[in-house]
Amino acid sequence: MTTTATERVLNVREDQSRWETFAPRYARLQAADLTPDDVPAWLAGWSALTAELMGVGARLATRADLHTDDGAVQARYAAFLEEVVPPSQRADHALTEKLLAVPGYVPAPGFALTYRRFQDAAALFREANVELEVTHAAQMNRHGVITGNQQVTLRGETLTVPQAKQRGDSPDRQGREEAWRALATSHMDIAPDLDALLLDLLATRRQLARNADLVNFRDYMWKRLDRVDYTPEDCLAFHAAVRDEVVPLAGRMLADIAGRLGLDSVRPWDYNRSNLLDPEGRESLKPFRTGEELEALAQTAFDGLDPELGGRFRALRGGLLDLESRPGKMTHAYCQYFPVTNEPFVLMNVVGTAEDVRVLFHEVGHAFHGFLSGDAQPLVWNRWSPIEFIEIPSMAMEFLTLDHLGHVFSPSELARYREKQLQGVVAFLPWAAQMDAFQHWLYAEAGEDVTVADLNAKWLDLDRTFHPFVNWEGLDEGVRAKGWQYYHIFRAPFYYIEYAMCYLAAVGVWRSSQADPARALENYKASLRLGNTVPVPELYRAAGVEFRFDREYIRGLMGFLAGQLGTSA
Repeated sequence: MTTTATERVLNVREDQSRWETFAPRYARLQAADLTPDDVPAWLAGWSALTAELMGVGARLATRADLHTDDGAVQARYAAFLEEVVPPSQRADHALTEKLLAVPGYVPAPGFALTYRRFQDAAALFREANVELEVTHAAQMNRHGVITGNQQVTLRGETLTVPQAKQRGDSPDRQGREEAWRALATSHMDIAPDLDALLLDLLATRRQLARNADLVNFRDYMWKRLDRVDYTPEDCLAFHAAVRDEVVPLAGRMLADIAGRLGLDSVRPWDYNRSNLLDPEGRESLKPFRTGEELEALAQTAFDGLDPELGGRFRALRGGLLDLESRPGKMTHAYCQYFPVTNEPFVLMNVVGTAEDVRVLFHEVGHAFHGFLSGDAQPLVWNRWSPIEFIEIPSMAMEFLTLDHLGHVFSPSELARYREKQLQGVVAFLPWAAQMDAFQHWLYAEAGEDVTVADLNAKWLDLDRTFHPFVNWEGLDEGVRAKGWQYYHIFRAPFYYIEYAMCYLAAVGVWRSSQADPARALENYKASLRLGNTVPVPELYRAAGVEFRFDREYIRGLMGFLAGQLGTSA
């Protein structure tokens, strides 16, 4: 990958980002006579137009995340949100209404689910929310600017957040504490800006719900995210199941590590849910130094796993990866998608750790989803999948690559990497439950006059419930109380429990692969190709697993993981 290649991929001509470019084509679709026989070709034209507009927005958004300190780049994306998105939303709604009004039209089986979603979207549409969504998008983008320009000062050195987090994985406890305190200082420096931003977002989100004649933003997002296979009550039951079945196992796992290291307790600088301390006090694995080295080792892994997937990753290396951490770059990792060319784009902030390897496999799993669903599904709305499935391609890829890393790690190192992968599931589930529980409270229970102090207090209460094994004695609880200042709270509201659902399923995919690797991989790829054309439970079945996250299922899975880790369930 080169910067030039990436910039070329992300380039958008000025005329491509103007509403005048799209308006005539929308008008022609709106003016077309439409009978049931005409619908397939008409849909293809609408899909192509939608894909083009989505691609422009995705490129501008990605450039904004890569250049958070560039005012011109930020302004151009803001202009697109203000000048192109509102009229396109109105035009899409008009076309949706036109399609739904075609007498005698019966959608083909592969379009039936999308057609039903069109009906639900039309019912949810409100003109008042068109302009409000512009405000909402601009507010969410402010989060990227605030955090993308965040810096950490450690021992006189200025670091990015990912670089400072890497220092926090040191086997030297004093070094870990210094890195943690430096990160805490940096987070608290921007906390007031994020406090104000969330209050702005909360007001906007509540108004979106009111405009749609719904009681709260949770109800609004339930409809907008098409959550038809489970209820809020199911989520609350999941929180309780994690509290009772997973938190104790996580506590025992952490206590065992602390005991072997001779620690009196697990302090905040001793706990990174993505990279638990090595019980033998060894340095963290550092399998590469540069983004190019990470690409090369991943290429070998994917080639070994499956020639088709290896070829897909090779395509990503042509300017569709931006992996290095640097100032002025948004600190999160994600996979973007450009539908016209059926090209995913992976953004990361790597610093040379084994965790970077895992995250790359995760994000590239998303990319495989984009590639395969894009190949199989001509209509842009039928690509990818419902969000309750969308993390399975990524999380399962973390497991499916475990047997293809002999060129990266020695046998003992690979055992460490595998152990951390399994530990990560146990450590992640309490965090996922806490994040989801906070959002249920924030959007369905918190009063209209909720304050930042209320947000902090609720997060503290939840953290004591889901992470009681971390000892904060004598530390500033204000730092702990700001744990809710996390990417998804700002930029992906009500999207987090899906990670837990899919992690449970990914472990199931891995269990299947241990018995029959070829079949598990074929099921994996077949489920990705289905895209958005079948309901969530059918997608899970296609991948060879069940759509479940109830207490009994969680208890059984924790027993399996405890056995794999040698920890009592």
